[in-house]
Amino acid sequence: MYCSACGLEVDAYQPYCPRCGRQVTPIATAPAPPWVWTRVHRHVHTLGILWVVYAGYVLLMWLVALPFLAGMFHGWPGPWGFHGHGMYGFRFPFENLPWFVPLITVVLTIRAILSAVAGVALLRRASWGRVMAIVMAVLALIHPILGTALGVYTLWVLAPGLSGQEYEQMAVS
Repeated sequence: MYCSACGLEVDAYQPYCPRCGRQVTPIATAPAPPWVWTRVHRHVHTLGILWVVYAGYVLLMWLVALPFLAGMFHGWPGPWGFHGHGMYGFRFPFENLPWFVPLITVVLTIRAILSAVAGVALLRRASWGRVMAIVMAVLALIHPILGTALGVYTLWVLAPGLSGQEYEQMAVS
């Protein structure tokens, strides 16, 4: 299709010529483009990347905190004795909870795996990815700063009803 004023070739879905601004076809009769950059489409790729990065961040922070918590819950070997038994009979109050660190490890690993799955589902435009990301966003809201920010951003992009329709249009079954 060509502009009748300047002769520039224009796409069929463009209502105005990009060079001269003349109306090429009426807006109501212009066919829809094969893809439309909606709000969800602009943000879903970023969300997918952020969820995968967040999964790595959760595991990295746990690996940083693990030695300290393992020492707290299992006793701290050192010059003052082992398992909290020092020369003055000091015992750390959490020493009787040896199951706590493995429990937190399992919970955080599951959370990181689910976060990564939500991110990959959004990147691949899986039909169930929107629901998975919304569930993970609600769970991430209680985690200060990064979890809350990612949860709010995810809910802002994916939770409205119109977002569901937009995501379904671009989702791959």
